[in-house]
Amino acid sequence: MSTAIHSPRQGSISSPNSQTQDDQLPHLLSLKVMRLSRPQLTSTLPIYYESNTEKTSPLVDGLESLNISDLTASHPIDRNQCNEIQIRDFGLSQMLKLPSAFGNIYLGENFSTFISINNESPFAVQQVGVKIELQTSSQRFVLSDTTTTPLTALEPQKTYDTTVAHEIKELGVHILVCSVQYNAPDGKRRHFRKFYKFQVSNPLAVKTKLNNLIDGRVFLEAQLQNVSAGPMFLERMKFEPSEHFIFEDLNQVVTNNDSVFGDSFIHPQDIRQYLYMLSPKDDQNDRISRTTNALGKLDIVWRSYMGDLGRLQTSQLTRKAPMLEDLEVQPFLQEPVRVILEHPFKLGIRVKNHSTENMKLVLTAIKTKMGSVLLSGLSSVQLGDVPANQSAETQLEFFPLSSGLQRVGGLRVMDLLSGYTKDIDHVCDIFVLSHLNDDIESNI
Repeated sequence: MSTAIHSPRQGSISSPNSQTQDDQLPHLLSLKVMRLSRPQLTSTLPIYYESNTEKTSPLVDGLESLNISDLTASHPIDRNQCNEIQIRDFGLSQMLKLPSAFGNIYLGENFSTFISINNESPFAVQQVGVKIELQTSSQRFVLSDTTTTPLTALEPQKTYDTTVAHEIKELGVHILVCSVQYNAPDGKRRHFRKFYKFQVSNPLAVKTKLNNLIDGRVFLEAQLQNVSAGPMFLERMKFEPSEHFIFEDLNQVVTNNDSVFGDSFIHPQDIRQYLYMLSPKDDQNDRISRTTNALGKLDIVWRSYMGDLGRLQTSQLTRKAPMLEDLEVQPFLQEPVRVILEHPFKLGIRVKNHSTENMKLVLTAIKTKMGSVLLSGLSSVQLGDVPANQSAETQLEFFPLSSGLQRVGGLRVMDLLSGYTKDIDHVCDIFVLSHLNDDIESNI
């Protein structure tokens, strides 16, 4: 299906043998450019009537004849199909119509154009060549060029047609440049050029929000808004992480892996929030993943309400990388435990050396900063030598004095070689049960 594009201006092109403008005489050929697009559904407000075979009336007879000549004007009511939903119940007809306007062109869509050259003169013209280019603000693409292998002859009242397509990858003003060259009957080489300008808009607005965790994980929230004029069907919304990360898609229902959004339709101005969890690919050597600012890309594929395909891939999503301290303290549990009030429990502590020098570490407790969860046993633990980018682990025993959600902290790590010291006021939070029969388990 096609929609005509009107030319805002017409210019000329220099031939290889002449630098003068070829606009003294009317041209023997005419050029028409039409955008190829899908048809649209026709809106209609039909007249519903009940046909009666036993008793007729002039009104029913008129509506019957109108229904035969125009399928969108009137519809008979079939009592046997009263419970069936049909397309006409939504104010739409079963007929399709051609777009009456040029329409909108969005980034990521395919722009298809039909070019028709018609010989309107009573004479045959020779060596007809056509060059079609698409010019953007930054570059120029040649979509088709037959000037090197021109059409031998174009007879009177005959047409030469061609179709070109191009994936739109830039926003802003685009200009379709159509150049035609031919030999007139007197042997003179003639030429003309036409320009067709159109605007490319953004169909989607993407915003991101980041949350960096102390263990190197990153929560990426992507906000997607449909800023086009029509509804979309999201065929694919995929995150492609950078080489230093693996990711988990948190937009699925845990029980059946269905989308949390229910369906894939997004209406104009609607917003969806997508959440992804990025983790370092190498847990043992995660310095690069913790300090890099490149996270990955979003690959989005959609279809318009009539099935036109579009695709967008964002540029590299970046962040302001957090500062990496020389020492990092992480808690861990071998398995979930039930922490009972006034009952000791064990908690694993992992200390990682992110510096470039070897360290000799000692872990001590600061009881005045421990709160309601105290360290049980020795208040100092020797961790020994820890090379650069390596870690040491130990088990500490704690004693909870209060029930509920409690903070574990009040530790200090010291490097005996350099004198570097780091205080850890908050290691993790645990839930302390009041009674042994409670069913809540603590997870780090």
